[in-house]
Amino acid sequence: MVAGGYQPDVHTYTVIINALCKCGKTNVAIELLKGMVERGCEPNVVTYSAIVDALCKDKLVIEALDLFSQMRNKCISPNVVTYTCLIQGLCNLGKWNQALALLKEMAGQNISPNIITFNILIDNLCKEGLVSKAQEIMKIMIQQGVKPDVVTYSSLMDGFCLCNQMDEATKLFDHMVSSGIADVFSYNILINGYCKSKRIDEATKLFDEMIKSSLVPNFVTYNTLIKGLWEARQPGIALEVFKNMCSHGQQPNKVTFSIILDGLCKQGYLDEALALFKAMEKSRLKPDCVSFTILIDGMCKAGRLNDAKELFFRHFEKGLQANVYTYSTIIKGLCKEGLLEEAYKVFRGMEKSGCVPNGCCYNVIIQGFLWHKDVAKATQLIDEMVDKGFSADATTFELVIHLSRNDDLILRKLRNRSKCSKDANFK
Repeated sequence: MVAGGYQPDVHTYTVIINALCKCGKTNVAIELLKGMVERGCEPNVVTYSAIVDALCKDKLVIEALDLFSQMRNKCISPNVVTYTCLIQGLCNLGKWNQALALLKEMAGQNISPNIITFNILIDNLCKEGLVSKAQEIMKIMIQQGVKPDVVTYSSLMDGFCLCNQMDEATKLFDHMVSSGIADVFSYNILINGYCKSKRIDEATKLFDEMIKSSLVPNFVTYNTLIKGLWEARQPGIALEVFKNMCSHGQQPNKVTFSIILDGLCKQGYLDEALALFKAMEKSRLKPDCVSFTILIDGMCKAGRLNDAKELFFRHFEKGLQANVYTYSTIIKGLCKEGLLEEAYKVFRGMEKSGCVPNGCCYNVIIQGFLWHKDVAKATQLIDEMVDKGFSADATTFELVIHLSRNDDLILRKLRNRSKCSKDANFK
């Protein structure tokens, strides 16, 4: 276009910049913004807002705020979209104080926040456990003539659930039902809240009410309730809900199977868990790393180490990459049975398989050697762990203290490493 002698206008530039931002090419969009200014075409609020939004989504909020300042220095007034993008970006980084300051600034600029602006703030404040502050924002919202919607109420209800204020959550939910705005998402939040607060009978009752109200539970509803029932040690009802899920055309996903596998293992139904696992292998839903790790952990805890080892090696045959949790689980199981050489071999094989041991893995193998009083090997691994910048956990410390004198070199090294970690976290 430019080569042909045509000069793009601000609208053309903005369309291209917006498209680049949506494709994840924010840097190219910024270069184009500079280019349009050099060619004498001044960007408008829509142009700037598109890039501010993209920078915030890339978690480059400082850069977004810099661009916001540049825009204002050019006497281009930000609008509700610009502010909302920045508020979302700040909230995503947990900087809700700065987000609230921007809301206050909007009022000073006579820019009215919209439902999206308010919902972003309320949702993020609730996730931080600041429900009272979220309620204050909702009051401001209503005062400014913005009517709360299903998203507003659901966010606030979720906040009450997270703070274990279940009576307040229930009152809010009842208001939503009577107002005719409760949806599947709303039911899911309250069912999850009841499950987390061990009020499983109320969760089951709400699930039944949901079906009676002609709302169709989704896989999140089923997974939440099934998990809650397993944790409440009601396996029979959990499996009934699972059958109900399948018979109503809601296809279980890998999360569903992982929940059931975990429940079966934790309650000692290992043969049933193994049968389900084999059924998964034959289905289109192939077991993933999480499924393997759950079953390996169950077998290790039940002392069925041969089954655990078979599963661990089959994991690789299926082309799956074991993660640090899978390795830690099998190493712990081997150590528990006194198979230290085998555990050490697995530990050393991690890096060759492309999985670098983390602090948890080191602590597990070190504890194994300490439990079996192989202090020399434990010392070697402690030196290695400390050199790699990892710290001992409480169990490792306790075992070292038990087996060593308080002035021992190993103990001093662990204490120094722990102090360095705390200092770094404090900074």
